[in-house]
Amino acid sequence: MSTSSKRNSLKTIGEFGLIRQLTHQWPASSPEIVKGIGDDAAILKARKGQQLLISTDVCIEGVHFDLAYQTPKDVGWRAGVANLSDIAAMGGTPLYLLVSMGVPVRVPPQNVRALYRGLKDACGPCNVALIGGDTSSSPSQIFLSLTIVGSVRANRALTRNRAEVGDRLYVTGTVGDSNAGLRLLQTHSNHLRRFRPSAVERFLIRRHVRPTPRVHVGQLLVDRKLAHAAIDLSDGLSSDLGHVCEDSQVGAEIQGKALPLSSQLRAFARRNNLNPVELALQGGEDYELLFTAPVQHHQKVLHVSRQTKVPISCIGEIKPKIFGQQLELPEGRKQKLANTSFHHFSHR
Repeated sequence: MSTSSKRNSLKTIGEFGLIRQLTHQWPASSPEIVKGIGDDAAILKARKGQQLLISTDVCIEGVHFDLAYQTPKDVGWRAGVANLSDIAAMGGTPLYLLVSMGVPVRVPPQNVRALYRGLKDACGPCNVALIGGDTSSSPSQIFLSLTIVGSVRANRALTRNRAEVGDRLYVTGTVGDSNAGLRLLQTHSNHLRRFRPSAVERFLIRRHVRPTPRVHVGQLLVDRKLAHAAIDLSDGLSSDLGHVCEDSQVGAEIQGKALPLSSQLRAFARRNNLNPVELALQGGEDYELLFTAPVQHHQKVLHVSRQTKVPISCIGEIKPKIFGQQLELPEGRKQKLANTSFHHFSHR
């Protein structure tokens, strides 16, 4: 190791030196922060007429990300979006973030700073303030734990357990792109430097490494009282719909031909002899919103789409629980909707 490398190692900088660097990189600035980073706990002013939303996610190297084909900045971005998307699904406003990290001493400090830049870039448009966290050495892998705090109007948060029979089922954006992008990265991970992706492949890869949280859509659904239930698509459409059906004690029918599939996903599926509908149902980490709304709100939902410039598609209907969860194939045949999304502990 060179002298300059030693001077810029985590071992030389130390825990508190790293914290000072990261705090300087992302200073907290909000009149509601009484005390931010630097004490045993942050102190915040409560907002009148609001309820707090609190969510946490972990990102573990080798499980949630792989630095063989993702940059530290991409890792930070995706971790930030995962947390923002949880608040978006509740129709809330993201406010504060706490970041705890375990880092092996071998990791260059500039990689940690790049990860934080990705976090900040993802959270910046929502004016999220970093108010605390913790850092620790890790034996072999990067471990990232994020806790996000948001707010929503009292008793107005969207939850998974309020879908009603007869509701229409909607999804934002397009689905399955992240799945295809991840497949491309994994396929070419051993020769990524020589990989020259086409325009189609670049689109799909970007949809995986730089997803977009649908915060504004969720806020408008709450403000205008349009939706009954919502969830973000982190585990996959089939799995996340299953959560809504289970919690709401309902069934659902999805129309395969109504699924919003990008032209890039369709092209990828054709080239690889894959079914694009299956890619859309299986794929996690799209971070789009899946929500239910009464039939009479259909035009208002479409207005939200036009206002936010985010496509919103009606993909099915909520049915009685006895109906189960079914997929109507493009040719009209119906089949049980298989839950083929990713589950931790079942792929080991």
